[in-house]
Amino acid sequence: MRNLIFILKRYYNFFIFLLLEIICLSIFLRNNRYQQSSWVNSSRSISGALFTQKQQLFGFFSLRAVNDSLVRENARLKQQLGIPQIPNHLKDTSYTSTTVRDSVKQTTHYRYIPCKVLNNSVDLKYNFLTLNAGYKQGIRKNFAVICDKGIVGRITHVSENYSVAASLLSDKFVVSAMVGDGTVGKLYWDGDNPNLVTLSGIPQSVKVKQKDSVLTSGFGIFPENILIGRAAEKSKNGTTYKVWLSHDFRKLHYVYVIEDITQIERILLEDSTQSE
Repeated sequence: MRNLIFILKRYYNFFIFLLLEIICLSIFLRNNRYQQSSWVNSSRSISGALFTQKQQLFGFFSLRAVNDSLVRENARLKQQLGIPQIPNHLKDTSYTSTTVRDSVKQTTHYRYIPCKVLNNSVDLKYNFLTLNAGYKQGIRKNFAVICDKGIVGRITHVSENYSVAASLLSDKFVVSAMVGDGTVGKLYWDGDNPNLVTLSGIPQSVKVKQKDSVLTSGFGIFPENILIGRAAEKSKNGTTYKVWLSHDFRKLHYVYVIEDITQIERILLEDSTQSE
């Protein structure tokens, strides 16, 4: 309190001058319409600029929440739409699960579980991703992992609230892939460039051009027709190709874990044939 009184006494003349300036300015603006309108317009411009900066600042801090909600909404829409499957023109026996919601039929082939990538490696022999979802969120071992641009890996370990996925960029991780005419080969990472994988087993009679799409064949955990990458170059033997991946594994932040609704039924059936 003493300091406040001391400041007021010391700067008494300045405060009196400032008060008189404010009074004069208010009288001047009140009695002159042109200056009054100019002052109002100027104050509105300043306040508008300040509010814009404030909204941009709050918008920046809310981007993460908005992004999370968009990922969840995208997963819900993907689940409703399903993944397009090429029909068998002889007899279409592909499984579909049809539900009726609001009098509209919806076909669901897979269930999508959105996850955030907590940890990711690309420079090891066996690379893994840690995800922020586990048993409670419905994730199980051997579920496929994809992103919005292509395939990512396979779930290998699951806890209550977290899971670990083996990356496509891992030794002995083999994916069944196909080229444009439907020819199927094996795709794997050679441990060198994290942006390139190898496609082998394509006959020399099959013409694969540079930038041709390489897709999942549907033989395995990944749904059919998911983009893996594009053909880069052909080897000397004519049956092996380098493939540019459709996305950069070093920039993965969000992924989808896919539950194949018919996977258990298919595995049981395949196991029963081996036991005979």
